[in-house]
Amino acid sequence: MKKTTFKAISMAILCLFAIHFTAQAQELTYEIPLDTQVHASTQIVEGKVISKKSFWDANRQNIYTVNTIEVYKVFKGDALNTIEVITAGGTVDLDHEVVTPSLQLDVKDTGIFTLENSTIDVPVNHAAFNAYSDAQGFYKYNILNNTVINPYHVKQNITDFYDEVVGLTNKAYDVIAEFDVNEIMNTALANRGTMSITSISPTTATAGTKTVLTINGSGFGATPLNVGFANANDGGATFTGALATQILTWSDTQITVEIPSRAGNGGIAIINDTFTAVLATSAQALSIEYAHINAVSDAITPDVDIAYIVQHVNDNTAGGYTWQMFTDFDADADANASFIRALDTWRCETGVNWTIGAVTTTDVVASDGINIVRMDNGAELPSGVLGRCTSRFSGCFISGGTDLQWYVSELDIAFDDGTNWEFGPGAPGGTEFDFESVAVHELGHGHQLAHVIDSSVIMHYAIGPGTSNRTLSMGDIDGAGNMQTRSTTTTACTQTSMTNFDCAILSVSSEELSAAISIYPNPTKGRMFINNDSFIEIDSAQIYDVNGRLVKDIKLNNAQMHVINLNNVSKGVYFITINSGSTSFTEKIIIE
Repeated sequence: MKKTTFKAISMAILCLFAIHFTAQAQELTYEIPLDTQVHASTQIVEGKVISKKSFWDANRQNIYTVNTIEVYKVFKGDALNTIEVITAGGTVDLDHEVVTPSLQLDVKDTGIFTLENSTIDVPVNHAAFNAYSDAQGFYKYNILNNTVINPYHVKQNITDFYDEVVGLTNKAYDVIAEFDVNEIMNTALANRGTMSITSISPTTATAGTKTVLTINGSGFGATPLNVGFANANDGGATFTGALATQILTWSDTQITVEIPSRAGNGGIAIINDTFTAVLATSAQALSIEYAHINAVSDAITPDVDIAYIVQHVNDNTAGGYTWQMFTDFDADADANASFIRALDTWRCETGVNWTIGAVTTTDVVASDGINIVRMDNGAELPSGVLGRCTSRFSGCFISGGTDLQWYVSELDIAFDDGTNWEFGPGAPGGTEFDFESVAVHELGHGHQLAHVIDSSVIMHYAIGPGTSNRTLSMGDIDGAGNMQTRSTTTTACTQTSMTNFDCAILSVSSEELSAAISIYPNPTKGRMFINNDSFIEIDSAQIYDVNGRLVKDIKLNNAQMHVINLNNVSKGVYFITINSGSTSFTEKIIIE
């Protein structure tokens, strides 16, 4: 297919135990091989993030973050000292945007970037690029363990990776600034102290919910360093760090810290101030049941990031949010029906008040008041991305300007139009990706759930071809229920609370379904119409012969009129079954 001050660290430092990757799609993407990245990139550099700042694009459609990179080596492209890498999402004043999946960089992240020229219109001071294939286009360094990590690989020996890239570019790299991996690694090893973690409590918790973890041990010192959690976005291959404001207390024997949104199952680490050495790891693993997305802002104190809990509101004055399908998506009966099933999975299990509104001719992901559902156009989504949810948040000052509240102001979902999809309800084949599973997952992000590391959970960070996961686990339900309870019992800013969706309105009796559906002409000479007078949600129709053999299986959407072509079916008596969820009715038809 075509395609700083106080830190929110996502460190390229591996746990001190073995980590293995499987051949599944990471973070709802599929793998783009290194050779493809190298050949498609216009610039490949080794460098370190030294600063970042977020901006609206020129048309004020989306927020992007400009990450300034100090360049050490150039493997392909121009010999530049400093470049800027543009990533999706960020915070500008009281507007916050989270794009999942997308590359998330933090100050002092170091590694090799495979890049393409950026056409995003935001303020920059240097040559601007996007990471080719998004998160896959950044190979983070773990200096201590001498490894390179991207969402699909952990590669041993950084200098060997230099050789691998050089072998693909067929040219020696240019040294722009001094960066000796072996020297830095030896220094980091020599500076490891005698710090020890003896216990953590609790060992089962939730992330992004202000839950506090207590870390007991010795040798922590009096000056706060960094607390690392297994990164749920990559299955725990790297550590994601707590914000400085999430570290609540620090003494020589005990640390208390709020568990950050991106934390997943795995050990806890204490990491030095330069992010090059793991000073101690816990023998106990932390288990994360569910995680909530947070809004991060420095509006209270400049350059001091704080993570805020978010909530849903009554956005459409009918109790929740209205999704609108773009014309082409609505007209694709298979994609339409699959998305509706995914929508019902969440709203019937958790009560999130989502409805489907009028079809829209708007065909763009933008801050425009439309909660759009659409396929992308051409190479719009980064290469390798199956689907992407954009959550937009609005904030307001409270408590005399000393605190903030944040609520979801808009949601957008785009799916890749070039993927080999299975829209269901059947299972995907070996090379197919299950659209409904991806839709349920992306809607989970819309429900403000972050990734976890548990393959039985919808919000697991990965899914592979030929597999499906359409059923919510208890972790999914509990996490969404916690969000829903907050959203229906509290208010944010000037908004009113969300109300629970009544899933009973989706359920009809077979008599009600039969009364709402007209099938004509009957008898027919080969063309038949199904008229859905009441716009009841109907899923599919099956036609059987008099011996009960399935003749035709038809996927339906929620349009008022469906046309069924039976020209290739022999004359005779048949039976058609119309399905709406668990309800159905059957009617005899005659083909003349």
